[in-house]
Amino acid sequence: MLEFNFAHRFPGMIWNTVVSPETDLVLIEARDVEKKQASFSALNYKTNQFNWLNKSLEEPWWVNLSGVKNEVVIFTVYLDTNNPDKKGVLAYSLNELTLLWWNNDFSISAFEGNNLVGFAAKFGLKELVLDIQTGKAHSANEVLEEISTDILVKPVQYNEGMEYFETVKTFLADRLNFLAINSLEYLETSSHIIISCYANEDGLANYLLVLSLQGELELKEKLDAPVKGIGYDTFFVLGRSLFFVKNKVELVSYTLL
Repeated sequence: MLEFNFAHRFPGMIWNTVVSPETDLVLIEARDVEKKQASFSALNYKTNQFNWLNKSLEEPWWVNLSGVKNEVVIFTVYLDTNNPDKKGVLAYSLNELTLLWWNNDFSISAFEGNNLVGFAAKFGLKELVLDIQTGKAHSANEVLEEISTDILVKPVQYNEGMEYFETVKTFLADRLNFLAINSLEYLETSSHIIISCYANEDGLANYLLVLSLQGELELKEKLDAPVKGIGYDTFFVLGRSLFFVKNKVELVSYTLL
């Protein structure tokens, strides 16, 4: 069974989502291409309340949501629009989205425990480790604490011609009379089978299908149409909650019962 949680529309295309399981928050980056405006929101997916909604930073466009750790939100800022390799990093508090620190010469490569691992490029590539709370640089040779919060589950992608794609394609055709083409994303939980797949409807259309383990259809959503190409990570599961983006601007969630 499925239980509807919420659906929220945002002022622009949902470009990125980042989950903070320790605070029950999902962070959303939306981008209005016409206005060249990026906005950011933090939604508590358990209470359906926003910590902050449609907030913009001092840099309105050339900035991306990179991640969140230990109640610090990390953004990448592009310092030269003609050179995407010139990057900096901004650190904001998760609770109020207030600036904590910044570094104008840092490209992120990984989050490791309470640290950011990356490179400074001003005098050739130099590996750096920054404390996520303070921005203070450490030696890259220091032992880094590894913390895993592996409760976010993403689907596996199978492309046309792969054996498992053909197996799922046959299953959907026999069970639902649905002809899947090109590619699909598949995830099986303890209670459901979730498939993001494509159909030809005078162009490419992306559908999300949620079935019980017995193969009974419980949800069929058209995520977007027409689409120009195949998407990746079109949905994810966190705990017992399913999340997906519909029509590029709406974040939708259901509970998997």
